[in-house]
Amino acid sequence: MASYRIHNIRFYSLEPKSVTCLCHEPKTKKLALARNDNSIEIWNVENAPFVECTIASHGENSVESILWIGPRLFSTGLQGAVVEYDLTTLGIKYEVMVIGGAAWCMDVNHEKTCLAIGTEDGYINTFTVHKDKLVYERIFDKQKGRILCIKWDNTGEMIYTGSTDTIRVWSAISGHAIHKMTTSKSNVRKNTIVWCLAVTDDNIIISGDSHGFLCFWDPHIGVLIESHESHTADILAITLSHDMNVVYCAGVDPVVRSFCKVTLKSSGKFQWVKGIERRLHIHDVRALVEANRKLYSAGVDGYLAVSSYPPKNLVKYPPLLQAPCATICRKSRCILLRYTNYLELWRLGSITKDPPELVRSSMLHELDEEPMKLLELQTKGDESIISFAINKDSKTIVYSTDTHVRVFNFDVVEGDAQLSRNDTDLSMNRIQKMLFSPNGKLFVTINNDGNENTVTLFRVDKKSLRLIGSFHTTKESITNVNLVCFSPDSKYLICTDRQCGIAVYFIGNGVTAESLKSWRLPKYSCPATAIAVQKGTLNLVIVYSDHKIVEYNIPARQYTMFSNSLQNCLPKQWLARPFPITNIIFDPHNENIIIMQDDSSVYVINKNSELPEKEAKIPKRENGENTEDSNSISSSQSQHAFQVVKKYKHLVYLNWLNDEELIAVEVNPTSLLEKLPPTLKQKFFGM
Repeated sequence: MASYRIHNIRFYSLEPKSVTCLCHEPKTKKLALARNDNSIEIWNVENAPFVECTIASHGENSVESILWIGPRLFSTGLQGAVVEYDLTTLGIKYEVMVIGGAAWCMDVNHEKTCLAIGTEDGYINTFTVHKDKLVYERIFDKQKGRILCIKWDNTGEMIYTGSTDTIRVWSAISGHAIHKMTTSKSNVRKNTIVWCLAVTDDNIIISGDSHGFLCFWDPHIGVLIESHESHTADILAITLSHDMNVVYCAGVDPVVRSFCKVTLKSSGKFQWVKGIERRLHIHDVRALVEANRKLYSAGVDGYLAVSSYPPKNLVKYPPLLQAPCATICRKSRCILLRYTNYLELWRLGSITKDPPELVRSSMLHELDEEPMKLLELQTKGDESIISFAINKDSKTIVYSTDTHVRVFNFDVVEGDAQLSRNDTDLSMNRIQKMLFSPNGKLFVTINNDGNENTVTLFRVDKKSLRLIGSFHTTKESITNVNLVCFSPDSKYLICTDRQCGIAVYFIGNGVTAESLKSWRLPKYSCPATAIAVQKGTLNLVIVYSDHKIVEYNIPARQYTMFSNSLQNCLPKQWLARPFPITNIIFDPHNENIIIMQDDSSVYVINKNSELPEKEAKIPKRENGENTEDSNSISSSQSQHAFQVVKKYKHLVYLNWLNDEELIAVEVNPTSLLEKLPPTLKQKFFGM
């Protein structure tokens, strides 16, 4: 059993971005999540939830509400426009201005044919939804005060809006208000702000307001049916279960409470009765969505919480950037860390090279040289970084934003860091994927240009990048590239897309359209979340979002014997893991060892060990050799093919610095919480 040193990097200090709104699309099983920096994450929640792609924030573009109309994504915000996004290029497709200033809310009718927008000046704008555009339809009568929330009824004939002290029922045909329902005031001097609305299948309006009241209204006669003081502070979010029998609400008071629809035996009428309550978050909850019997909640803390009851279950996904967040430079012992709008380059610390027999598991090593930050590279205009790459000697750094691509030369001369602009003109506005080859001789960029993906190859010279050639991925039906990696010999490029396709390209030392050799792997029903190629064997290991593992030999163009035998032996505990596998590496001293990571654990698969039964539990190495405070990792030689060898909190990156040292980049949950505003103060147990 071999032991390796681990550099546990805990100086990667991300600032959590709070969540402002959520929207789920049932057919594609995609969840759109908008954050307060106006970026939008598209989560695939069909199996283990993971961020499929990220739409970077665009200048003055504000996101106050997001909405799926089929597979199309729309948003509106304080810039006073409705924006449709191109989910291929991950940019803005077009925007249409609204009348009435800033827009706070929007909703679409049940037929998905008409969009309604509520504005700051009290106007409702409606748009007809066409295949490729929105067409302005009409503006409703002006009301006093801003419209903060808006909902269509189930017939498409009425629209409900919430504002200060008032809920209105509008005729979608005439544009006039039919009913004006006034909220009750617990304090005469304080207004009641209606923050959120929901509509049941029989068109009962449910409202949540700034005094913590959950109210039920009859829109046909314009009266209050029942009211519940469910929270001690503002209710900011409401959602209904799929069968419309349970309503969930939460807000500044972050406890998620449910109310169930109960039919009374005496009268045959129904009423809403308080059900379970769960404290899923510590800070304000701003968005709730129920889908597939799971409740998705998010707010100020930035975590996406996925809960269910029954059975009682809770998984929280941290507010981290979409991978890759870090890149190792093995030749220079450096690591490049990505933040939202800047990069940090650190030179890693070094330790005394003890003889192999003195290195023990669980050993903590004192650094002879502390890590040093060599560079902080800020983007122009604080734009969000879409992609980045650094060569293995850390002398060439490239990053792309939505409007520009920058190439830099970097070096350390006599202890002084020197950064200079590279003369290379990549003639691209934005690059969605980029990476250097393992040998450092090639640089690859990938752009999703609407109908096709363009892969461009450059030769890496000392002071520039020289164009070699390019090709398109349409032949292999690869459309929206998601993951990309090189083989260790730098001869093969592997690409996966969001439609579950995987293709292999033989590029050698360069490629032309005539000499390109490529083929596609058999298509699986789930997208891949991690891919890697093993040195020597050139086995491509793929892990999918449902945790299925396959091993494919690239030269032989076939699945390995281990892969075929593994398919019926994956433990149920493995398949039920809530976090997706995000990274794969291999033991440099044992080709039968595969190391995988997710947010909280490092797993080891030993191909020489006996494959487990489906009901078998995955053992944890907690025998004193590997513990939470361990500073080394052992490649297991035990009888268990699957093992958990190390536990983390939020592990974002794991890779080899050399054949004896591992780099583990971890984000401390406490550091995320420390950056958040104070929570609502409440008295407990009479204190």
